[in-house]
This record gives sequence, structure tokens and C-alpha cells, in this order.
Amino acid sequence: MRKFALILIIAVAMPRVLFADDVSSVRLLVGRSTIVDVGSAISRVSLTSAEVADAVVTSANQLLINGKMPGTISMYVWERSGGLRRYEVVVQRDLAILNEQMKKLFPGENIDAQSSGKGIVLSGLVSSLDVSEKAKNVAGGFVDKAEEVVNLLRMQESAASNQVLLRVRFAEVSRSAVTDLGTSLFTGPNGYKDVLARSTTSTIAPVFDNSDPTHEKLVFSDFLNLFLFDAKHQLGTVIKALQTRGQFQSLAEPNLVAESGKEASFLAGGEFPVPVAQGSGANLAISVQYKEFGVRLNFTPVIHGDRVHLKVRPEVSTLDFANGVLLNGFRIPALSTRRTETELELQDGQTFAIAGLLNNSLNSTLQKIPGIGDIPILGLLFKSKAANKEQTELVVMITPQILTRNSSGVTTALPKTPEPFLAPLPANKLVDPLPPAFTPARQGAALSPAAAAAVLTPTPPARVVVGPTAGTAPPATAAGAPASTRPLTGEEKKALERSRKQDEVRKAIEAKEQLKRDEADRRTEQAEQKRQAKLAAEQAKADAEAAKVAAEQAQQQARKDAEAAKAAAEKAKRRDEIERNHQKLLEEAAAKARAAEAAYQAQLGKK
Repeated sequence: MRKFALILIIAVAMPRVLFADDVSSVRLLVGRSTIVDVGSAISRVSLTSAEVADAVVTSANQLLINGKMPGTISMYVWERSGGLRRYEVVVQRDLAILNEQMKKLFPGENIDAQSSGKGIVLSGLVSSLDVSEKAKNVAGGFVDKAEEVVNLLRMQESAASNQVLLRVRFAEVSRSAVTDLGTSLFTGPNGYKDVLARSTTSTIAPVFDNSDPTHEKLVFSDFLNLFLFDAKHQLGTVIKALQTRGQFQSLAEPNLVAESGKEASFLAGGEFPVPVAQGSGANLAISVQYKEFGVRLNFTPVIHGDRVHLKVRPEVSTLDFANGVLLNGFRIPALSTRRTETELELQDGQTFAIAGLLNNSLNSTLQKIPGIGDIPILGLLFKSKAANKEQTELVVMITPQILTRNSSGVTTALPKTPEPFLAPLPANKLVDPLPPAFTPARQGAALSPAAAAAVLTPTPPARVVVGPTAGTAPPATAAGAPASTRPLTGEEKKALERSRKQDEVRKAIEAKEQLKRDEADRRTEQAEQKRQAKLAAEQAKADAEAAKVAAEQAQQQARKDAEAAKAAAEKAKRRDEIERNHQKLLEEAAAKARAAEAAYQAQLGKK
């Protein structure tokens, strides 16, 4: 009896570990709290990371858990009775507000935000890439770093692509007008009454050439003027009255394709070297840098539905040697630049123009002889005037076009085969091959000595005459007669006819083969188009199946979560029942132990 009582006492006092392999799950949101009822008196609590969540003992058997940041940690609770409980604490972000904002900011878009560890995962279908980028930026406000947002949004197949074709036309018109008026008076080489004189205000005056002592003469540098000379009095005048007008127009038509939000650039021009000094003194070194010039265009398109927001920066620059810098004998030109920068929004296919980039210059020069040139009317003979006007206008026209997914680009036609450089020769200018040097003898025919000598005699080369009666000159005869005096034989006529028929057959075969190749190319192109359409249909079907699978997976996950919650509730209920039964058994064992102890004491008293 004493031995049985000791066994009961040891069973009651011995420490125990309950549900060592049973893990309970506690889920809460960042910034929220929850109460966990342990069911028995709590001795101490330990968490693997206090940064994710912390726990506060609010009563003998209850804990208050506060969520701080997303993550999953373990929490261990020791009971005063010696039991140990393990909890899996999962802290997630509260994405209900984010999903509500997505629905308000992007109506009609299928955007779903889910929590994944410390990050946020965006999934669903959107109508454009711009919506996808903006949704990602909105979700970035709910995380510490933008890299914690995973964008899995997909574009709808029916939506337009995110590429823009920009058709640009640069038109530059330059007008110039030059007016030059002047006069020059002079005497002849021998002078007038032994007097030589000349007055001029320009370079049109004649020069006295006395290189020949016996005869002097006048040399003119410009003959595009009025010239008058009196041989009797040896007096003359040259009047320069010129007027020049010019017009120049240049046009560049670049076509550029860029993605929405990406910058594209175009440059038609060149680069010129610019020396740059580096260092000083003995360490001075000259390096060369290259500066670009020409017609330049930078643009950044952003698609908003059927409209395109454009940021364009056209520029036209030319080399200006007049304002250049002379350095160590080398002239470095300056740049004459016209540029503009603007932002605007256009519809698909709408054109806008940037005009008014004018450059006007006027240069007027007056040359005169002091004193005499100031006399009214008469002074006009002793002065010259030159005027130069230039006007340049630049017009830029830009047309954006949103490319569809099945767009062929700028043009649907491939470059055609160029025309042959050399045309085929006509039939009357073709020359037959030269005859063999030795005419072969017919089989079975006996030749006389004279015929054998004629056969073995080398045939002189034929003479070819190209013209209306051109053809192949027959070979010289055995007697040495000219080839052109002998008419064509029947065999030669047949050979010529056969050659002509062979050429016609060859041309017909080549034309037939060309038709076959064209038909094969057309069939190949049709097959490629069908293949592309089939691939597009298969891709659409695959995306639909993927969306269906994703929806089924979501439903399965929801069912699993509901079943897990139900199983956890049933497990907690069973655990409570086991705990109550265990407590009842302990109380019954304690009562039996007390009864045994009383009986034992009673027996000792009787003794």
C-alpha cells in the first residue's frame, strides 16, 4: 500500500511536456494586437524576434501579442505546471486599404495586392503598361523600399502595344539677296594728254599691265559689269550693278519607334574635333574631344489610352567658321544652333508643327572716296554700296502613331530588287563562238591530198562587224577568199536558228522559274502570317487557361485555409477536452492518495 501511494505522488509531482509536436498558429496584421488564451497559468514567454512581434502577459493564462512588422516567428510559452506550448506567429501587412485604393484609382482594372513576407505582390490584368507602372508606384507607399513590390501584372491581349512610331519632318528654307552697286573711272594705258588716272571704291577697276614695255594693256578682274571706253580720249568707266537672289531648302524625314516612357534620339550630321588642354606647365597635354552637329531629335512618349504625351527636343546646328577660334594655326569652328523643347499631348495620328525658328541677318557696306563721295549726285560716281540679306526658317512637323500588336511597322512592303545595272544585249549584236581551228573530217569519207591540206590548214580568225547587218563573219575559205564574200551555208543557218531557239527556250524556262519562285515566296508569306495568327491565338488561349488555373488555385487555397481553420478549432477543442480529463484524473489520483494516506495513518494509530 505504501508503494502504491509513492507512485501516485511521483506521478503528480513529475514535470511534464504537453503537445511538444503540436504547433498553434497565430495570425495578425501589422499594427494590430490579439489575445491568446493559453488555458493554464503562464510561467514565462519567449519569442525568436522581438522586431516582428512582442508578447505581454495580461493575466495568469492570457497573452497580448502586438504585430510590428511583416514576418513569421516562433513563440514558446512555459506553463507553471511544467508544460510547454509552441505557437507560430505570422504577421502580415494590412492590404485591405491598398486594394480599396487600387479599385478607386484604377476603375475597371483587375489588380489584386497580396502579402508575401516583407513584400507585396501585384497580380491581375491591366489595359496598358502605364497603368501597371502607376499601380506599382502606389503599392510602393506601403513598403519601406520600392524593391519590395513584385509586379506580376499582365497586359490584356486586346489592348494596344506600348510602342509609339514618331514621324518627323524637318524643313529648312534659306533665302538670300545680295545687292552690289559701284563705279570706277580710269584712263587708257597711255593716258589722256599724258595723264594717267584711276578712281575706284571696289575691286572691279582695271589694272595697268606693263609687263610688255612695247605695249601696255588693261586687265579686268570681273567682266559681269557695264564697261564703257572712249578710245579717242582714252577715258573709260566700269559700272558694277549686280543683284543676286537665292533659295535653299533641305528636308529630313526620320521615323523613330520607342516604348512608352523610354527616350529615343536621332542625329543626322557629324562630329568635329575640339582640342582640350589638360594639366599645366611640363605636364600639359592636349586631348581631342568630338562635338556633334546636324539635325537632332530627342523625344520621350508616354501613352495615355488613345493619346500620347510627348516631350520633344528638336535641334538643328551647323558649323560657323566666321565665329571660330584660331588656335596654334588650326581654326576651330563655332556652332550655329537652333533648338526648342516642349511637352504636349496629341491624339493618335495627330500632327503638330513647331515653326518660327527664324534667323535673319543684314549686312550693308558703303565705300566712298572722302570729300568727293559726299558731293550730291556727282558723289555717286565715287562711292559703292553692297547689301547682303539672309533669312533662314526651320519648321518641324511631328506625328505620333500608337503601334498595334500586329503592326508591320513603318511599311508593309519589303525593299524591292533593284533594276539590273546592265540591260541584256539585243539579238543583232550577239556574236557566235569562233569556229574550231581544224575542221573534223566526216567518218567514212576519203579525203584527197588537197582537201586534207585544206582541212589541216588553220582557220584565220573571223572578223566581226557590228551594225545593222551585224553577225558572225564566216571563216576564210581554203583558197584565201575573204570571209565576208561567202554566204552562210545551210548548216550555219541551222546552227544560228538552233541557237536562237535555245535562247528563247532558256528565257521561257527562266521566266517560268521566276514565276514559281514568286509563287513560293507568296505562299511562304501566307504561311508565316497564318503561323503568327495561330501563335497569337494559342498565346491568348494559354493566358486564359493560366487565369483559370490561377482562379482555381485561389479557390483551392481558400478552401484549404477554411479547412485548416476548422481543423485548428477542432484540435483546440480536443486539446481542451484532454486537458479537462487529465485534470480530472489528477484530482481523482490526489483524492485516492489522500485516502490511502489516511488509511495508512489509521493503521499506524491502531498499532
